[in-house]
Amino acid sequence: MKTLIINGSPRKKGDSMAIVDEMLKYLDGEVKFIHTYYADISPCLDCRFCMKNSGCCIDDEMQEVYKLLSEVDNVIITSPIYFSELTGKLLSFASRLQTYYVQRVMKKDESFKLKEKNGLLILTGGGDGKPTPAIDRAGIIFRFINAKSIGTIMSLNTNNVSATHDQVALAQAREYALKLNELHK
Repeated sequence: MKTLIINGSPRKKGDSMAIVDEMLKYLDGEVKFIHTYYADISPCLDCRFCMKNSGCCIDDEMQEVYKLLSEVDNVIITSPIYFSELTGKLLSFASRLQTYYVQRVMKKDESFKLKEKNGLLILTGGGDGKPTPAIDRAGIIFRFINAKSIGTIMSLNTNNVSATHDQVALAQAREYALKLNELHK
């Protein structure tokens, strides 16, 4: 089993990653990380290359992500909530999935199909925003990468209780890790 974790947080050891770290104690197989704040990944430039060609012409770390998205069994998206939304860097990363949309919808390329995979969303936040917009956006990302969401873990009171002490979210992290393992037996 191979899992790609896409971290939308600027903090590699923050609340979002605390839940991921708990999952990793139980998750089988190989794990790859993309830390969107530190990866060399430009946003989509709307250059229209993908309208006439296959793939994306921007030569950066996203080329490796495209390869991973055709191989992995699971994708975990983790993000703090900023203004009720996924982080800007994560949305910028997601804009590069436009090439998949062009293949599937605009070109109607019936031969284009990414490997089916499982998706899991992890959201953290301490403010008074609502998670619905972030959940909706993650659903679009999962659809673009051919991932079926198996659930969402939320720790939304981190101003008062850090995710490292959110027993409900940590228990869900363990449960979802075991569920992902079971789905690949």
